[in-house]
Amino acid sequence: MNIFFKSLWLTIAIATLQIHADSALEVKKPPQEQEAITVTFRPPEGWKSAESSQLSSRVKSMVVGTSAKGYPPSINLATESYSGTLKDYLKVIKSINDAKGILWKNLGDISTDAGVGNLSQVENKTQWGDIRMMHVVLLKDGVIYILTATALKDEFPGLYKDFFKAFRSLNVS
Repeated sequence: MNIFFKSLWLTIAIATLQIHADSALEVKKPPQEQEAITVTFRPPEGWKSAESSQLSSRVKSMVVGTSAKGYPPSINLATESYSGTLKDYLKVIKSINDAKGILWKNLGDISTDAGVGNLSQVENKTQWGDIRMMHVVLLKDGVIYILTATALKDEFPGLYKDFFKAFRSLNVS
């Protein structure tokens, strides 16, 4: 299982966060703004939390579902401090994917409990087959929040309902 998680995270580029529960985390602000922020999302029913020791150092919260084909779907949550605009951040994401030869698609705005974010999609080939990832990227008070859903491309359509419920439930308080 350890090799699976390490390989899975080679396909996902996201930032660090400090975790408090399966789907909630506390983001520390700079010393001059010591107010803690809680970030949550509602994972699909029955999904299990990945053991944090098995995750990349850049990924602190992840829930995993089941798959008949051996590559389980997952959702992870990350944050990154950012002083620019969401539009500028999306340009950076696009350029990173372009450099890797991966087609990144901007799917437009999505409403979440935390506000309006951007929805994007990438597809990639892995040793387990073609995968699809959708990302909700939200900028709020100098922090980028990234909620990523990943599954085999052919299983993704059956998970849309669960993924979109999780995306819309993203909340920052």
